Amino acid sequence: MTRRYQQALDEGRMAFGVFCALDGYAVSHLFASVGYDFVIIDLQHAAYTWPEIENMCFRIRSEGAAVFLRTASTEPAEVNLALDLPIDGVVLPNISSLAEARAAVAQTKFPPDGERSLGNERHDTIWQAYDAPEPLVGMLVEHKGAVAEIEQIFSELPIDFAWIGTHDLSASMGFDPHDVVAGGKVPPELTVAIDRIRAAARASGVRFWAAEPGADATITGVDARIVRQAALDALHRTRDRLQPRADL
Repeated sequence: MTRRYQQALDEGRMAFGVFCALDGYAVSHLFASVGYDFVIIDLQHAAYTWPEIENMCFRIRSEGAAVFLRTASTEPAEVNLALDLPIDGVVLPNISSLAEARAAVAQTKFPPDGERSLGNERHDTIWQAYDAPEPLVGMLVEHKGAVAEIEQIFSELPIDFAWIGTHDLSASMGFDPHDVVAGGKVPPELTVAIDRIRAAARASGVRFWAAEPGADATITGVDARIVRQAALDALHRTRDRLQPRADL
């Protein structure tokens, strides 16, 4: 089954995704069911259990959406566990150099191309994991050290897509991420870094994820903020309709 993320790329249109951090199965399933091309499940800062993640993956994929996991780290145990799940790919965080990127990517490939463990008998018995396509490998660019070597990272390693972690990249470069993201105060140095990452991705055929025209894919938001805003909107609409204002 070709999922909507890959279909969008094949058709030359932008793929739209959502970042999920809310626990439980229903919210991520709902986003997949309304037509998002992909869903990213956050293992770095959310509070999921492993069986919960596994069930979320099956439910998301049943709707035709692709599912990616942002791993909590690039440690071998973390990456191997993530890749044992029914997913379309991983997003690797906290990479600060070409050497770290090389070591992290090695955990996503079976020997002789890498060091990934071939030990998921449970998953092969349940859902034929050994026959699954090789997962896509994404890199979350969020450290100034990675930016300094980004051309080599993208040209020398099998990175499929890149996404800029603006909060952490700002902090790594010495800027207050709240001023950059919430206040819209983008320092020239950060703009230069983002331009460099984009250009390096394009030069090496790495899919570039960003909220800008011409990007291959974009993340429309985080489920927690989207759900909160929808709840507030519903409350305000109903309150305005049924509760007359005292000053009128």
